[in-house]
Amino acid sequence: MGISVPAQSSAHQLHGLAHRKPSSDESRYDASLKSVPPPDFGTPTLHYFEDWGVVTYGSALPAEINRSFLSFKSGKLGGRAIYDIVHRNKYKDWIKGWRNFNAGHEHPDQNSFTFAPNGVPFITEALYGPKYTFFNNVLMFSPAVSKSCFSPWEGQVTEDCSSKWSKYKHDLAASCQGRVVAAVEKNGVVFIRGEGVGAYNPQLNLKNVERNLILLHPQLLLLVDQIHLGEDSPLETAASFFHNVDFPFEETVIDGVHGAFIRQRDGLYKMYWMDDTGYSEKGTFASVTYPRGYPYNGTNYVNVTMHLRSPITRAAYLFIGPSVDVQSFSIHGDAQQLDVFIATSEHAYTTYLWTGETTGQSAFAQVIADHHKILFDRSSAIKSPIIPEEKDYAALVDQNLQRFKPVFQLLEKQILSRVRNTASFRKTAERLLRFSDKRQTEEAIDRIFAISQQQQQQSKSKKNRRVGKRYKFVDTVPDIFAQIEVNEKKIRQKAQILAQKELPIDEDEEMKDLLDFADVTYEKHKNGDLMEGRFGQARMVTTTRSRAPALSASYTRLFLILNIAIFFVMLAMQLTYFQRAQSLHGQRCLYAVLLIDSCILLWLYSSCSQSQC
Repeated sequence: MGISVPAQSSAHQLHGLAHRKPSSDESRYDASLKSVPPPDFGTPTLHYFEDWGVVTYGSALPAEINRSFLSFKSGKLGGRAIYDIVHRNKYKDWIKGWRNFNAGHEHPDQNSFTFAPNGVPFITEALYGPKYTFFNNVLMFSPAVSKSCFSPWEGQVTEDCSSKWSKYKHDLAASCQGRVVAAVEKNGVVFIRGEGVGAYNPQLNLKNVERNLILLHPQLLLLVDQIHLGEDSPLETAASFFHNVDFPFEETVIDGVHGAFIRQRDGLYKMYWMDDTGYSEKGTFASVTYPRGYPYNGTNYVNVTMHLRSPITRAAYLFIGPSVDVQSFSIHGDAQQLDVFIATSEHAYTTYLWTGETTGQSAFAQVIADHHKILFDRSSAIKSPIIPEEKDYAALVDQNLQRFKPVFQLLEKQILSRVRNTASFRKTAERLLRFSDKRQTEEAIDRIFAISQQQQQQSKSKKNRRVGKRYKFVDTVPDIFAQIEVNEKKIRQKAQILAQKELPIDEDEEMKDLLDFADVTYEKHKNGDLMEGRFGQARMVTTTRSRAPALSASYTRLFLILNIAIFFVMLAMQLTYFQRAQSLHGQRCLYAVLLIDSCILLWLYSSCSQSQC
């Protein structure tokens, strides 16, 4: 604070501020000035990040009473920009679908949320753990209609049972998406609605998976899930999950309404639930320990399972901070709307929710707080405009790059001229060129470091000289950026050919470049009993990676050759020895052995063909 902007370059400003403190006699420094927070500091604000599909309310607030944080996520896989580029085939000279992007680090978390009343984490994410649906405060359905990790329950389509990473390149996972329908704040009341049906298998025959969040008070959050089944949907039950990575949930029940709570230093943080018929199902409580290789130990959660009715089933969840005393909680619903009545020791709230398909209704919801009406109409709906593709984008980008190219060339010469640790710099250059053209990496590196070796030799020859003259880098240094540019142009020229080829990609190798923790070999045991009851207990099983395909193919070839030899030996015995034998039993035994051996040969041939041995 207290630093005005001088009339000099930004680079000079950064250099000056980073290396020294201005003296007290300089006009741009005033020690008497005190730090002043921004004008809106301490005021909760609603933010919507449209590309990510994330809504936050109350971020950057101090952890004080009634200073709460709420977040919600429901967006397109990889973000709206990347998703639209892939699915609308934009920039096809450069982009080859999901092959150019890495969405494997994302979690199956469409329609997920977190809540921290008073700044205390109450409903949290499960953080960096296995990428399973039930770790992300979202819904799962039963019975499953496809192969799932926790049969008979089925989660979102990006869930992968045999990998640490989410699926995203092919099939249903490539089109996974959620949507923020509305996000608005009025008079301190926040309304958020998300639609997550695009994150589930279409064979589940779901019309809507709608989640509504209504923050009535900084310590009172109402969550309403609405599940609309299509005709002939096979689904019978739905399971919702709520996590806290720090403290376990404990069970509670009041007047037949089941709930859960966690203990914090400032009191109890409670939640209760019931469906639109007023029935409250008993929850299941569990803790999960993550396998080795994850930076977090595990999580605690409560699971609430509800039976689905056709066509619409709703469930309401109430999250309460320690300063709010809820005295009554009731619910009533029909095909068109849902009414929720909440009374605390100080206030009364009535919430009316209209479904997304209600005809003639111009509002999403209405809240009556102590006779004060707050209407959330359709004008608060999120609008996602279609961003057109830029014409002649390749030429435009090349033109802009030419303006910056001399700057990077100059920086390159300055950096390389000061290089002393060639081994470290070689690794950096190899990594840079590897993403440009793997086939030319070694050749390019050798050319670059020929100059570096020349520099070292000249330094050794002048070692005993007292002349302190610096070595000037020659102008003939190979241009890294020019090499990359040439390689990229070659790739663009072959775009049409490459688009027709679907070369296999080692996803594990791609991910290793992005890991930020010590990785270990990890694979889910596909046949293990991972969940018991209604997700009552979770057990993570780590297994070793299967043998290398090449080694397996070698054993298959060897076994095939030996079996062929045995087959011909047995056939020769049949034609010579057993043909003259009078024992019918011996001939039958030989025929049985030959038949079994023929079956083994067919199986080996099939296996060998599949493994291309």
